[in-house]
Amino acid sequence: MEKMIIDNDTFFADVLQMLDEGKRVTIPVKGYSMLPFIRGGKDLVVLEKAGADLRADDIVLFHLGPRAGGRYVMHRILSIDGDAVDIMGDGVPKTHEHVRRNQICAKAVEILRGGKRAVDPYSPGQLRLVHFWQRLRPVRRYILFVYRHLPWNRSWIKENSNI
Repeated sequence: MEKMIIDNDTFFADVLQMLDEGKRVTIPVKGYSMLPFIRGGKDLVVLEKAGADLRADDIVLFHLGPRAGGRYVMHRILSIDGDAVDIMGDGVPKTHEHVRRNQICAKAVEILRGGKRAVDPYSPGQLRLVHFWQRLRPVRRYILFVYRHLPWNRSWIKENSNI
């Protein structure tokens, strides 16, 4: 299968337009910042427009300001205090992002494992795993190192190393 490369600004402009029209949008994911729950280059994420009902544990797509390169990033909400939102990737050992609610564009409503099998990221079982994973934050980088080097992940990591 051939891959088509689209400029990020164009891609996300189209995604945001569809979300504004009330549509759900399925997008591929790049990178490793949401490991082990979302695998870049393998999984797809179904998004809907973010509403006022955002809460901790929601996976959101947000826009970093121009100072941070104007990129779009998908991470999990740790906490919300009024308009301030503390966000961190599941596969990120230490770094938090501090964003405003108006920077959040969409909320993940479903993860398609391998692009096919639907997973509810907010099911009780998934959230138990997330909360357990969050308690492992002090040793997360070691676990992720091992995870990325498991024999069945090596080819996937190598194939997606340009992400």
